[in-house]
Amino acid sequence: MSALAQIIDRFAGAGNAAETAYAVLREAIVTNTLKPGTRLRADELAKQLGVSKTPVREALRKLQAEDLITLQGSGLSVKVLTEAQLFEIYDTREALEGMAARLAAQNAGPIDLARLRAILGEMKEIHASGDRERLRVLTGEFQLALFRSARNETLFRLLKHLQEQVRQYRGTTLSQPGRAKEAYTFCRNLFAAIERRKPDEAEKLARANRRRTLELRIGMLRGGDRAASG
Repeated sequence: MSALAQIIDRFAGAGNAAETAYAVLREAIVTNTLKPGTRLRADELAKQLGVSKTPVREALRKLQAEDLITLQGSGLSVKVLTEAQLFEIYDTREALEGMAARLAAQNAGPIDLARLRAILGEMKEIHASGDRERLRVLTGEFQLALFRSARNETLFRLLKHLQEQVRQYRGTTLSQPGRAKEAYTFCRNLFAAIERRKPDEAEKLARANRRRTLELRIGMLRGGDRAASG
């Protein structure tokens, strides 16, 4: 079964035809099943999804509004980020993730802390095993749990969207020498700052990590890995 077929199967019955088409296509984009630059033709997608073209067109309009797909010539395709756009996204993420870390240190409750602690515990085991792909998934989950613990829904939605724009690209900065250990250490130290209610320290750590990720990302892009993400 192809990756897209697996997603279609997973989202079967997620709603009406338009809602299901949207859920499937969105998941396919943010997981890199539909790669940046892929042309999106409503008739072909309708056949794959087993629906008419109308719900597919509705789903594509929503994805275009989310800036996950873009108009290219006479048709639509999965958005490809330029280096300039990556700088914009990472500069914005640095500021907002710093704010989220600060707010998490101030607002995280027992359930938030338990969730972060549980993810961190699994990260420790996975880091030791060397499973880079699973570690990538867990770092994303840790970030989302952190954003949620800031207790600011607007901030959470913005950061989740920015994370998805970058994580749709295959590859990861965790492939760079020493980065896996660095990422785990960052998450551990950030959790400690949040647990100790140290907002200044938490914000400083979050901002430094995002700058470091950008540094690695640009190095990967300029080194020829133009499908990088993370």
